[in-house]
Amino acid sequence: MIFYGTRASNLKNGQIINIDCPHCQTNTSMTYSVFGKYAHVYWIPFFPISKITVAECNSCKKTFEYKELPEAIKTKFIREKEKSPVKTPIWMFSGLGIVVAIIGIVAFLNRKDDENTSLYAKNPKVGDVYYFELPEMKGHFSTLKITKISKDSIFVLSNSMEIDSKSDIGKIMEDKNYIYPDSYSKVELKNLCKDLNVFYKITRD
Repeated sequence: MIFYGTRASNLKNGQIINIDCPHCQTNTSMTYSVFGKYAHVYWIPFFPISKITVAECNSCKKTFEYKELPEAIKTKFIREKEKSPVKTPIWMFSGLGIVVAIIGIVAFLNRKDDENTSLYAKNPKVGDVYYFELPEMKGHFSTLKITKISKDSIFVLSNSMEIDSKSDIGKIMEDKNYIYPDSYSKVELKNLCKDLNVFYKITRD
């Protein structure tokens, strides 16, 4: 279940003096509060929605929303805001900041993976793990591991397991699963690595 909705936080309190209360008709002052309304997910603020102003007569204690006030009092509020604007706090964008940070981290890690894959493909070593999509079963993934390198050939063990999710491929990468021997010439393996549709990732311990 996703908990989401809207909340409000007090941004500013102040006084408006020398006004005529529309309720008790007294020349008095009003105490006002400005609230910032924002959307949240799991109580993490994501973005601001609006500002709400509420005023209370200091004589009769009647409470008014901004839209209920006479134009003369609204004009005083406008002048008050011009003298001391109510700014939206940065923390109300916390959720968006977290999302942007996560996207940035994922993009950085993906770029780093691509750089490492290109580097490892040019200089293979024993223990390197090659990730690939099964050519005969699109959407299914597996791995192979380099076990020996000779002058012209590279010997590998193929993983006996496959999985239908790239992100879960770590679940099948156990030593006991690498049981099928195979080999490539160095030239052949490098040519296969040039096409990321064959080996899309290489890792090295």
